[in-house]
Amino acid sequence: MQRLFLVSLPRRLFLPLLMVVLSCTFSVATAEAKVCHLVVIADTNDKTIGQSVDIDQRNVTGVFRENVARNQLSVQTLSGNEVRKSRILSTIQNVNRRMSKEDTLIVYLAGHGAEDRRLGHYFELSSGEKMLRNDVLRSMNSKDVRLKVLITDTCSVFKRLKAAASYAQPQSTNTTSAAFVSLCWKPAGEIDMSACSSGEFSMGDNISGGYFTSQLVNYLDRNRSREVSWGQLFRSVKQSTAQVFREKNPRGVPGPDGETQRTQTPIARLDMDSGDSGGGSSTGPRFGVRVINSSGRGVLITEVLRGTPGTQVNVAGLSGPVSLEAGDRIVSINGRRIDSESDYARAVDDSGQAMDFEVINKRDGRTYRASVRLTR
Repeated sequence: MQRLFLVSLPRRLFLPLLMVVLSCTFSVATAEAKVCHLVVIADTNDKTIGQSVDIDQRNVTGVFRENVARNQLSVQTLSGNEVRKSRILSTIQNVNRRMSKEDTLIVYLAGHGAEDRRLGHYFELSSGEKMLRNDVLRSMNSKDVRLKVLITDTCSVFKRLKAAASYAQPQSTNTTSAAFVSLCWKPAGEIDMSACSSGEFSMGDNISGGYFTSQLVNYLDRNRSREVSWGQLFRSVKQSTAQVFREKNPRGVPGPDGETQRTQTPIARLDMDSGDSGGGSSTGPRFGVRVINSSGRGVLITEVLRGTPGTQVNVAGLSGPVSLEAGDRIVSINGRRIDSESDYARAVDDSGQAMDFEVINKRDGRTYRASVRLTR
């Protein structure tokens, strides 16, 4: 699966959505009352990547069945001819509406995708339909629940291998593992995780599936007996995905723009009330500023979370810290031009604790230089 950047050069993406909530401080009796709702969408009809996507689908559902108690797990899978835009969105909405307020919703989607600089990331379904990532996020907001997680593994370049993967049927469990308790029921908020950054291919094969998804599943399986945070998970999976990419592609791969891609860099937005980002947040509590792609310069701020660094910004020429506002535009970070949500997420993620940026004020249209101290 490859990522396709429509404005410059087309690149294909595989976009799996995964929304997960974890918890570790509750007693078994308390955790029993909560349910993790997992929706897995696998575009297995694609003739090129269908087998690799099917491996990802089985690996994701398998690790949840082996780690979350039967009475705390609800799994719904869409694959083959079921993968159509209307079916996907209505399924997520219906699952969301049936959930209790303290439940967790996790949506995972694997297949092809692309990115448009104005509309953002979208999915290219084998049915011929296009589905915006934002449409999926909106369908997850039919009802307010404790934690919503979207994980996407698209933009995965398929590599044909001779051997086929063997698969053992997962064994359901009666008890939820420590890792899944801490991940599914401790934090509250939203998580949006993607397998690669804008402009990159997300790689995979038909032996282990997508590099990103296989490392995600391996991490969950390896750490099932201990408490972990989403930030720890993302930081580890990000590092191991890049390592696997380099091991399997020591000379890199030809990129969509003709240049050689040397790595694969997952990105994530971790917006959680617990503040437990573990250093993995790209556009969440680390800065607390949510943005969307825009037809104008930079990215458009849609929300600034209370109590986050985005409310304590130092602006050149002004005395005392001020808060950014919805409608302001961020045009550069640490000297790097920001043209998309992916540019923004990567720049915040790569920044040290002190971050310099330029922002266009919505009130007077002027560009200001600003600085902020990020969390962790």
